[in-house]
Amino acid sequence: MAASLKGIDPELKKYLRINRLPDVYEALLTGLAVMCPDDPKAFIVKCLRHIQKYGLRCLQWDMFVEEEMRPRRRVITESNLDYIFNLDDYSLQPTPEMYAKAFSFYNSRLRSMCFHGWMQFHLVKKQKRMDMERKWCEAVTHYAHRLMRLALNEWTQWMNFRKGVQSMAYNKIQRVFFCAIAKVIFDNWHEETTKARRTREYFERLERGENMEEEDPTGRGLGDARDDISANMPRSVALKIFSYVDIDDLARCAQVCRSWKILTQSHSLWTRLDLSIVRGSVTDHVVKTLLTKCRPYIVHLNLRGCLRLSRAAFVTISECRNLQDLNLSECSAVNDSSMKLVCEGCTILLYLNISHTNITDATLRLISKSMENLQYLSLAFCKRFTDKGLQYLAMGKGGAKLQWLDMSGCTQISVIGFENLATGCTSLRSVILNEFQNLSDDRIIALTETCKNLTYVSVLGSPYISDESLKKVAATRKLRMLKIDSNQKITDVSFKMIGRMCPDLYHLYLTDCQKITDMTLKSLSSCKNLTVLNLADCVRISDNGVKSIVESSCGPKLKELNLTNCIRVGDIALVHIHKRCMSLTYLSVCFCEHISEAGIELLGQTTSLVCLDISGCRCADQGLSALGNNPRFRDVCLSDCNGISDLGLQKFSQQCKDVERLDLSFCQLVTDAAIKNLAFCCRMLTVLNLAGCKLLTDLSIQYLSGVCHYMTNLDLSGCVLITDKALRYLRKGCKKMKMLLLLYCKGISKQAAQKCMRQIPFVQWNDDEVPADFC
Repeated sequence: MAASLKGIDPELKKYLRINRLPDVYEALLTGLAVMCPDDPKAFIVKCLRHIQKYGLRCLQWDMFVEEEMRPRRRVITESNLDYIFNLDDYSLQPTPEMYAKAFSFYNSRLRSMCFHGWMQFHLVKKQKRMDMERKWCEAVTHYAHRLMRLALNEWTQWMNFRKGVQSMAYNKIQRVFFCAIAKVIFDNWHEETTKARRTREYFERLERGENMEEEDPTGRGLGDARDDISANMPRSVALKIFSYVDIDDLARCAQVCRSWKILTQSHSLWTRLDLSIVRGSVTDHVVKTLLTKCRPYIVHLNLRGCLRLSRAAFVTISECRNLQDLNLSECSAVNDSSMKLVCEGCTILLYLNISHTNITDATLRLISKSMENLQYLSLAFCKRFTDKGLQYLAMGKGGAKLQWLDMSGCTQISVIGFENLATGCTSLRSVILNEFQNLSDDRIIALTETCKNLTYVSVLGSPYISDESLKKVAATRKLRMLKIDSNQKITDVSFKMIGRMCPDLYHLYLTDCQKITDMTLKSLSSCKNLTVLNLADCVRISDNGVKSIVESSCGPKLKELNLTNCIRVGDIALVHIHKRCMSLTYLSVCFCEHISEAGIELLGQTTSLVCLDISGCRCADQGLSALGNNPRFRDVCLSDCNGISDLGLQKFSQQCKDVERLDLSFCQLVTDAAIKNLAFCCRMLTVLNLAGCKLLTDLSIQYLSGVCHYMTNLDLSGCVLITDKALRYLRKGCKKMKMLLLLYCKGISKQAAQKCMRQIPFVQWNDDEVPADFC
């Protein structure tokens, strides 16, 4: 057959290929080879009829083989069939697959060769570029240094010229300047010596026993009050002065003259109304009168402790639509019905204080619905609301913007309440949980799971929280202020994590935590912004711990440091404080028994100090005299410093003339002579504690009342030589007195104390025997 088809017409050969005769034979032969039919002829006829019926489009090489018997590969290849039908001239030609494979191989080889050539070119070019960049950098550096050298030489010449000119100018104006400053100094010295001479003459007349009731030691005259100054004063300045006056004094100022009455009625003075100062006389009528007058522009209202209010007052408050700050703390009339009026009327409140009131869950539900802008909320010591109330607060609009929350003393709140609160109030930044006796770790953890923006946490009086709580708080990484006291479970582990994760911490109040050691201070040294540190009663803190904190990066930034009763702290700590703490303004080292006078002398050289407490330290006249080297002292506590006598106090008062608060309690060597010098030099005294100074007499009080007219607080408890005569001096000279303590004063009668009560808001008196522990 091959021989017969070899020389056939090409058209016939083309016809055979177009009609797929080799494919038909392949399918038939495959079916015969695999199926092996009993009647091959009938099988072939059947297959041809199937092809005739369905055409050549469905022709497959294994279409006549049953599904389960089909072979995986062809039994008869195309090359064999082409040979049989003499179509090998086509089969010897490469197939498209062979062309594709050959092209792919050639393309890959060519691409590989090009890539290797490109890489070699690129590496050479890169090396040249790097060499050029290196040379260019060296050239630029050389050129910059050359320019800097030239500029430095020119600048040096110019500076020498300018220094010469300035030196000549300074020499010319120095004479004129010194003459002018000498004149100013002389004028001030003359005025000061005149006042001192008048005061000295006043004291001399007192010692001679002359009657001073009609005398005025200031020399300003005792005529009727006149308004000569404010007549020439700008209105804005006068209003600024009146803004510092409370409402009670503002009412008195309105009665002085017509111009003052007009000034006191200015709207700017009535945007902030504080009635807590006169809480005893605040009634519904007073509230209605004042709020009706200033309703459109009042923004801040304080009714703290006003117990005589009723529903009528809250109706008036609800009409103040612009109110943003409302304090109703300790108001017995505050309940759900009164708060309903406030919530419906004052919808733009930002700050709300309802601590120590009888509110329930209903009030919290009203707050969550009405006060969409509330940011500050105090619920301290409100015992009648429950976990459900906190759920209302968190689910409503009122809790969405809440940033500051005080729940001190709310011991009825469980873990569920804290979870409810954390769910809705995710914007909380400050949480105060003081006096929360049953506060546990699970409550704090529930709160910190969702509230990731906490910056201020206060848990004073919560003895059951442990390191687990503080670790969760530290994990927020945003803590800036932390207050803890009276806790025996917290250890150095917590503060190791706080120091590592809270670099923005600036205020730490950590008192009476017995397990805190120097390791805590070493861990806190990484808090670069720490400015306030209170470690009172942390008895395991020593000099090494203080050294590690003050020598860190936060040492120069420390402003307040309290080491009260840190019994292991001594003079070495004060040496490091003196060297490093250039910004320290407050320092307390009470009852640090290892601190001697040498350490106290260093504190006198720490010129940044303004407030100092060295109660119970071994301070005598030498140390007190050294403290006088710092004229910036305003508040000094010398309680229970038994070595202080008149000599040391005299030297101190002569140098620290601007001191305002002084505690000399139980300094039993102090006499009238020391108080005389104190009154003569320190005329700005406002608070003075002389409790337990048994050598003082009425003459001391006469000295003080004659000069110290700004005195507001005075403690004379245990001064057994003080009599009724001293109280007459106080009533006459100290018109600004607000608090007077006269415990264990046997020389003062009940009638005299009652007279003082009419003029002084707070007076405490008894004539009991001085107890043995009062020393």
